[in-house]
Amino acid sequence: MRDQDRALSLAEQVLKAAAGADQAQVTVTISDASYARFARNYIVQNLGSVSTQITLTYYAGKKSGSISTDDASPASIARVVAAARDIAQRVPPDNGFVSLPKPAAIAPAGRSYYAATADATADDRVEKLLPIFARMKSSQLSSSGFTTTQINTVAVANSLGVRAAFTGTMSGLQLKAIAERTSGFAEFYAPDYSGLDPAAVAERAATKATISREPANLAPGDYTVVLEPSAFAAALKALTEGMGADSVLEDKDSWMVGRIGRRLFSPNVTLRDDWSHPLFANAPFNVNDGAPTKKLTLIDRGVLEHYVSGTYSANKYHVPNTGHPNFPANGVVEPGTKSREALVASIERGVLISRTWYERVVDPRQATITGNTRDGVYLIENGTLTKTLKNFRYFVSMIDALKDVELSNVQVLTEPDSDTGYSTVLPDAKLAKYHLAAQTSFA
Repeated sequence: MRDQDRALSLAEQVLKAAAGADQAQVTVTISDASYARFARNYIVQNLGSVSTQITLTYYAGKKSGSISTDDASPASIARVVAAARDIAQRVPPDNGFVSLPKPAAIAPAGRSYYAATADATADDRVEKLLPIFARMKSSQLSSSGFTTTQINTVAVANSLGVRAAFTGTMSGLQLKAIAERTSGFAEFYAPDYSGLDPAAVAERAATKATISREPANLAPGDYTVVLEPSAFAAALKALTEGMGADSVLEDKDSWMVGRIGRRLFSPNVTLRDDWSHPLFANAPFNVNDGAPTKKLTLIDRGVLEHYVSGTYSANKYHVPNTGHPNFPANGVVEPGTKSREALVASIERGVLISRTWYERVVDPRQATITGNTRDGVYLIENGTLTKTLKNFRYFVSMIDALKDVELSNVQVLTEPDSDTGYSTVLPDAKLAKYHLAAQTSFA
């Protein structure tokens, strides 16, 4: 594709300029992203941006310097090389560094580029939002959020001969339906924008926003909860942040230490890392260094099987290189057998959590995470959502929480992390015991 060719060409130019390095790596990312942002049932901003970032890492023995720029001119490239070389001469050596990756076969990417996304216009994005505004107005609700269509390209090249490039499309919709004192959240992400059903997303958000007029109090304690995919993905960070080789083999500050091969979780829990899942638009190589990414089963029906590694950690600890950053980048949780409605219907008294934020892992050895709920917490009574609740701070060990879990039968792609590339495809999760530690003062 055109962007791949341009990205690789830029990488070659920078490598040529950095020929004096013992080793060098160049990463080029090209992002073409468009958004329609809305509030109060009106579009408030249409915007688009095309950006190119070039990152050079220059090695002088075991010393390295890294510099990024968005200026691809020859003068800029010369400045970047000089600055990276200067840094590499000044920093202490990294004795853990062995080598950048050597060329290796990379699996062909699956379908990741969709014309419906790549060719979407401002009018197309507006058209997707009109059913949302109509549904909000019919219930006297306001709305806020955005819809986006993107084309993302990454290319990695190094002085040892690695050349890897990938282009994928991504689209999304985030919606918050807002009543006077309550709200409801829903979202959609997929490589193919034609798969977005805005009316269905609007219905889910509006239904939750109108469960009750005022948020109710609920005593803190242990509850059976249903985590919608966004909240479940955030909670899983307590596991995935500790699944890199550095955490397991060097820091030894990971929940995986001493537990590989053991059954830790419910047999309903299977977690894979699979860049080829059709809901992803992910590269078949490590975007940090260009090494091929392996497909792995990390947790197999509750049994802990694997951690992941990149070139640096694989060389340092003499373990296989799985082609990952220091965490699983393409998490896939296998679905269950019940619908999301059936999960709620099976609960006599519990809580539905739509979304969370400010998540922090507070005890990595027990995969304990804390954070705040947001955009919708609801009381479940006799299988029905009966009240909107005030928000909570939660505090839970995911090792304990995933010992008794049921999963819905529909997988959803949650919001990809633009900074780390971390993506998750997963279902809703019913957890038998989840600690809601303190109710907050805001709805």
